[in-house]
Amino acid sequence: MPITTEKLIEERQRKESDKGSFLLLIFVALFVVMAAMFIGNMLFGKNSLEVYLALKNDKDILNKKIYHLKNENAALQKKYFELKNLMPNKDDE
Repeated sequence: MPITTEKLIEERQRKESDKGSFLLLIFVALFVVMAAMFIGNMLFGKNSLEVYLALKNDKDILNKKIYHLKNENAALQKKYFELKNLMPNKDDE
């Protein structure tokens, strides 16, 4: 069986096709790994959704504390001024 140029061309095209398929497979695998790393970082990284939700919860707790402390401060100021008005002034003596 003699090797013809057609067979050589077909063999070369098949090898090039195999290289292209292999490169495509590598690129797809690389893309999948990069996408997984990105999504993992978004969910569990330093700037993740989990951290955001924890900080939002902390903010809500601190805002509630601020509200209660302002009310307590207002009540204490009112009490202070009431007591201050009950005491005689030293200037009046």
